[in-house]
Amino acid sequence: MNYVDQTKFFLNAYFDDVIGKGEGENVWAWTNKFIELDKEKGKNGDSLNEFDAHRFLEQIGETLRVVELRDMLREIDLDFNKRMAIVEFLIYRYKKTITELLKKPQGDSSLLAVAEQKLKSVSEAFERLQTQLAEQKVIEDNARVTLAAQIKQEEAVKAAEAELRAAVDSLSAEEKARADKIADLELKSTTGSSQVAKSKAAAELAQVKQEDPLPLRKAKITQEAALKKVERERKAAEAATAKTEATKREAEQKTKEVEAAIGETEKALEEAKQYLEDVKKNAVPRGAIWWMEKELEEKQKYLPKKKQNK
Repeated sequence: MNYVDQTKFFLNAYFDDVIGKGEGENVWAWTNKFIELDKEKGKNGDSLNEFDAHRFLEQIGETLRVVELRDMLREIDLDFNKRMAIVEFLIYRYKKTITELLKKPQGDSSLLAVAEQKLKSVSEAFERLQTQLAEQKVIEDNARVTLAAQIKQEEAVKAAEAELRAAVDSLSAEEKARADKIADLELKSTTGSSQVAKSKAAAELAQVKQEDPLPLRKAKITQEAALKKVERERKAAEAATAKTEATKREAEQKTKEVEAAIGETEKALEEAKQYLEDVKKNAVPRGAIWWMEKELEEKQKYLPKKKQNK
């Protein structure tokens, strides 16, 4: 028998002596510690080697010297194979005997078969949904971070676009102001109120025309080219943001779907629990039932708080 089956067997026999006296949490922790320490077989293992048995005893607070530990193991090792099974430890811990244990009734396991299948199905669903939900939370968080970065990038591009547009507008205004001034001086040089005014306007016109407009035109052309480029970048950034927003919405929707599935599994759990309650009215293996209920209780701890049973 694997570790869990050994524990169930022991609890079926001594339910009142162990669970009835508030020792359930200890037995649960010890059994899972055996599984954790068995690096080779894990939950499918049936006993720990001498080294890991020492580690187990030390980790549960049995801080004895090596000689004392070996003496203890020698006392626990009922079949003298230099290994420690969880049932051997439980027999030692609760001062029972293997002969007495084997004589204890285990209850009618046939009544438990349907309940086990129902609870197994719910348990597997919980594990699958817990994994899916954890994965979805990561995807959703990543989408949220990516969107924030994309929005920041889009804002930077828009700021650069606004700055270039202001520069182009300023150069256009400067270019227009020069053209307007030339037009005004040309008009004054021909239609002035006096010859002096006409001559003054003509001189100023000649001076303005002598100024080289090429740097202004080049600056405007350069800025306009830069503006067109950043406009393209802004459109690409907006498209990327929209796509990222869609990805985030999809992730959020998937998370809701998984949470809804968890809700449906909660209903199945209630049905399985009710069936189990009915089964418990008969002479069934109480230890095995307690273990199944404990497994479900532990799995529910990892569900979203709002989805856990009240």
